[in-house]
Amino acid sequence: MIKFSRTQLQHIENGAAKRKRLKELAKIAAKSSFNSEYPHTYFYSEPGLGKTFTLVEALKESKIPFMIVSGNISMFAFGMSLACIRYQFGDKPVVILVDDCDEIFKTALNVNIMKNVLDGSKVYSYEKSLQSQINNLSEFQREAIQSFSSENRMGFEVPTDKMKFLFASNFQLPTDKDVKYAKSKGQQKAVMLSHLNAIRSRCQPADFDLDENEQWGWIADVVLNEKCTNLSKEKNMLLLDWMYSNWNDMNEHSIRTVKKMAEVMKNNPNSYRDTWEIDYLM
Repeated sequence: MIKFSRTQLQHIENGAAKRKRLKELAKIAAKSSFNSEYPHTYFYSEPGLGKTFTLVEALKESKIPFMIVSGNISMFAFGMSLACIRYQFGDKPVVILVDDCDEIFKTALNVNIMKNVLDGSKVYSYEKSLQSQINNLSEFQREAIQSFSSENRMGFEVPTDKMKFLFASNFQLPTDKDVKYAKSKGQQKAVMLSHLNAIRSRCQPADFDLDENEQWGWIADVVLNEKCTNLSKEKNMLLLDWMYSNWNDMNEHSIRTVKKMAEVMKNNPNSYRDTWEIDYLM
């Protein structure tokens, strides 16, 4: 039976500790006061580590009401989601897990909208005509939007004072140092970095910037303890050991990669290594 080396076991222990820390921080964030100065938390890590899965687990265990919303949608769709949640929960507090933030933090305008969501006025404001979208909505969505609309203005406005946001993202918000460096070099992206830095300043940052050994250890911990492959422990270890040995030559590193490799292993028990080399090495 295959055995991991002491070094590999240490990497798994380190990865497991990081994943446990993510879960602990999510529970702390979920249970913290909605009235605290910084109730929102921004979780960053490399993609493919099952970050959202771990956060959902933590929220379920915390027994705090929560909803999951994609952040990789249009600002109208994001605002509509918030309207539906507020319409459903009323004045009851709710945690909102925003999975992937590509679109809602893509432009300065979007970021400014999100600043107001998180701080200050604590409202989501959509200030465009709804005529082109309203007919495509469900009855519940129309009711929600209309409850936050007014004849005196276009669009709708959703109060977010009873919402606590946990962001799960694959991109790291810039620090003060990052912004200062970009400005000193006259980089065009300095302005946008300043806007994103303003989001960081409104959240508790939880950055999981893992090195490659911690990343492998994190993935190994998930594979060995979350039963995500339907393989035996020995076959999981064989797969993980192959990944470890070929890490720098692999063209993708994620839990999804492990699942795909596991399927190859099940379907080609005698030649899976050859397929792995063809499909997963550069």
